Amino acid sequence: MKIAVSDFDGTLYFHEQGLQGSIPVENLEAVKKWREQGNIFCFCSGRDMRSLMDEVHRYDFAYDYVLCNNGATIFDENLNLIKEFPLSKTALTKVLHSDIAKKSWHLLFSASDKMSVVIQHQESPILTYFQSPKYKNQNIIKETTIQEALNEVNTVQLSCEYDDDNSAKKILEQIKMQYAGIFSAHRNMNYLDICSYNVSKANGIKELLQIKNWQNNEVLTIGDSQNDIPMLRAYKGFSLYSATDEAKSYAQKLYNSVAEMLLDNL
Repeated sequence: MKIAVSDFDGTLYFHEQGLQGSIPVENLEAVKKWREQGNIFCFCSGRDMRSLMDEVHRYDFAYDYVLCNNGATIFDENLNLIKEFPLSKTALTKVLHSDIAKKSWHLLFSASDKMSVVIQHQESPILTYFQSPKYKNQNIIKETTIQEALNEVNTVQLSCEYDDDNSAKKILEQIKMQYAGIFSAHRNMNYLDICSYNVSKANGIKELLQIKNWQNNEVLTIGDSQNDIPMLRAYKGFSLYSATDEAKSYAQKLYNSVAEMLLDNL
């Protein structure tokens, strides 16, 4: 039995015009064939579970495990929570009163079962999300205040968005210096996800393998961006030709699609 772990956005699922995106049919068919031959298929995303499943459930798509929030939450096929790694509330409160938070367009608090957001700038794409026909009456993200979020959400990930890539890089370095041993941070262009120390997609996979006693099974990972690098490095993973240069530099092989990777490794 082999275990395939795929990033979602930009790897398995592709954004099109507006907020609507799609999973190519070839990927759906390849995952089905992969699982029919006795293998395991997992999602591994920086998204929270509810926003990820909002997209996945539009398809006839069977899967085995879901790793969300860059590995901070792990779910089974029935979306029962297996494990989570919450942020220190004391340290999180300190971050929320620093430039790390104040410079962000929004503050997105993710828990295993809910999301809350504080909008801080009119450029925040979450405003577009709220106003779009698809999400106008959504109940996935609740707009709130910082204090309400601290009181109501058992936060596993704080997601921020900055003016540009360089701004996000500077904040990433600031977190590494000021919160070493407390937080880890994962950048994807001008987005930054703040998680508990040692949380990463690689360590999320490691946790799942230990829980299931699958340490001796072959693991195949595929991703397209900076936050996928830990799992590409740890498991000698793959990437796409369309991926960022950083992600491609850690891949042992490039493919046109997740389908191509799965079929090549059956």
